[in-house]
Amino acid sequence: MALYRPNFARKRQIVKKIIMNKKNKNLAINGGKPVSKDAILIHKPFLDDDDLNGVAAVVKSTFVSGDGPECRLFEKELAEYLGVKHVLFVNSATSALELAFRVKNFKPGSEIIVPNFTYTSTALGALYNNLKIRLVDVYPDNGSIDVSKIEEAINENTAAIAPVDYGGIPADMDSINELAKKYKLYVVHDTAQSIGSTYKGKKVGTIADVSTFSFHGTKNLTTGEGGALVTNDDTIAERVKILREKGTDKFSFLTDNKTRGYYEYIDIGMSYVQSNILGAMGSSQLKKLDWMNERRRKIADFYINELKNISGINLMRITEGARHNWHLFGILIPEKEKYWIMDALRAEGVMANVHYTPLHRNSYYAHLGTDNDFPGSMKFFSRLIRLPIYPSLTQKERENVVKAVNKVFNN
Repeated sequence: MALYRPNFARKRQIVKKIIMNKKNKNLAINGGKPVSKDAILIHKPFLDDDDLNGVAAVVKSTFVSGDGPECRLFEKELAEYLGVKHVLFVNSATSALELAFRVKNFKPGSEIIVPNFTYTSTALGALYNNLKIRLVDVYPDNGSIDVSKIEEAINENTAAIAPVDYGGIPADMDSINELAKKYKLYVVHDTAQSIGSTYKGKKVGTIADVSTFSFHGTKNLTTGEGGALVTNDDTIAERVKILREKGTDKFSFLTDNKTRGYYEYIDIGMSYVQSNILGAMGSSQLKKLDWMNERRRKIADFYINELKNISGINLMRITEGARHNWHLFGILIPEKEKYWIMDALRAEGVMANVHYTPLHRNSYYAHLGTDNDFPGSMKFFSRLIRLPIYPSLTQKERENVVKAVNKVFNN
């Protein structure tokens, strides 16, 4: 199982034929002894005393409402870490995506290009602004939007492109930005999973008009629930400050320490600000983000080395010039055996999972295409399963993950 660059002139990956002994009585799925008695979870947030102490200090201060001093500090620190002008802390990446489109006031019915393999939030940001989405297929070996398919989806109604960094692997942003410039399109980079990743030497979050991070409990940096809108555009940032605070000028009211005793309602908006408690957690998490990502990288290196001789397994391709944060560790397996392999691994105590399905296969988006319209998405989906990866994964747990995979593959 080697990291490899596919020949895109040949659209299909070559997968070695593999024969599995599904009736092997040693397999836990057939009643044998499992590799791990305790379940090895697919993800787990890394929380330590710094996080607990930071949260406790804010609670003791009694300033627990939104957009407090710890939120402002987290925004400042994250902006410095990323090297951007503006970071705006909000209650989710979904909200950040909604704000990213609301701030532009696109004509209702304008189209937003969205990769077919993504979480629903990428599409919801556009849909909540009365915009339409046009799904574009993805590469079958990493789930990233297939750049060769973007231009044919652009028409006179297209307003923006929303590329996604699936699993923490940056999309091919140079090619995407080149197309956006050619057709004068807005780029909203869904970086929910890729904090700490880089693309051609630049940190993710700095290579689009707007980027949107998630700090959900499953992410590399967590505040439990949360997200951020990131931009270098002053105009976008100033309006988002108003939109996220119910359309008021409360941000400047607090910042400028005005004494009139009230703030004004100057625009439409929604309540997307975050609690000061979670701002404190964001700051403490950010201080160890690079360390946590490096822990993930070492686990990934261990998996790669230990699983490299198993026929029938490939890794997701890493975009050229990218260094990703190993938010997810995915393996691509024989599609006909996918669900049996997943169930067999779970029986061994390894909580492998599928993650999510292509958008068009969900009832809400089914009208946007069929399996035949998205062969790359279907190939990727039909082969992908995830293995556990997170900073607190012990050496014994890592070894048991490898042992379980080898056992299921009859190695």
